[in-house]
Parts: sequence; structure tokens; C-alpha cells
Amino acid sequence: MRLKTVCTVYATMAAIICLNFLMVPAFWIRLYGATADPQALLLFRLIGALFAGLALIAWAGRTAQASESGRGLKHGLIVSNGLAAGVAVFGALSGVYNQFAWGPVAMFSMLTLAFLFVRPGGAAIHPSR
Repeated sequence: MRLKTVCTVYATMAAIICLNFLMVPAFWIRLYGATADPQALLLFRLIGALFAGLALIAWAGRTAQASESGRGLKHGLIVSNGLAAGVAVFGALSGVYNQFAWGPVAMFSMLTLAFLFVRPGGAAIHPSR
């Protein structure tokens, strides 16, 4: 895949997550089997605000060329999604949430892999090269 495609998909997903976490955080908290107390509501809204920034970064960087900024964008999104995948695995295995906890594991893992196999301004990177 091309960086433009992956960034466009990522920006769209991040914007949807942002809006959901800002507008209806209690729904998402309860969906995962947790209690929507005031602290959880605030934390979900803070996470939603961070997703707004990630959405804008990915959208603005979708046309990045093979440069320091393009590599920085790619590496930053690999790290943030990779760390999120790790935290999501921990959450799913710990029993804190219900079976829906595996959804973020899949989403963040796939996004990490997608960003690993693209290069800014060019065609997809082939793992065998």
C-alpha cells in the first residue's frame, strides 16, 4: 500500500474514534464491560482529543515525500500504534474488559503493520528486500 492510502484510512478511523469518544464515551466504556464513572468519561474524552490530533497529523502527512518529515510521520505512527497494540493486548489478557477488548488489539496491530510496510512518497515496501 501507499502512504497516502494508509494515512487516509488512519485519519478517517482516528476522526471517527475522536467523535465517538468525545460525544458518547459512556457507550464505549459500557460496551467493553466497564463502569462509566466520571474518571473514565474524562479519560475517554482526553483520548478522543488525542485522536483528533492524530487524525489531523495523518491527513496532513498523507502526501509526505521520502524525506525526514515523511519518515518521522511514519515512525511516529508505527510507535504510537505499536504501543497501543501492546497495551490493548495487556488489557485483553488481563480480564479488565470483556471480549470486545480484542477489537483494538486487531485494529492497532493491523495499523502498525500497514505503516511498517509503506514508504513515504513511494510504493509499498516488500519484506523480502
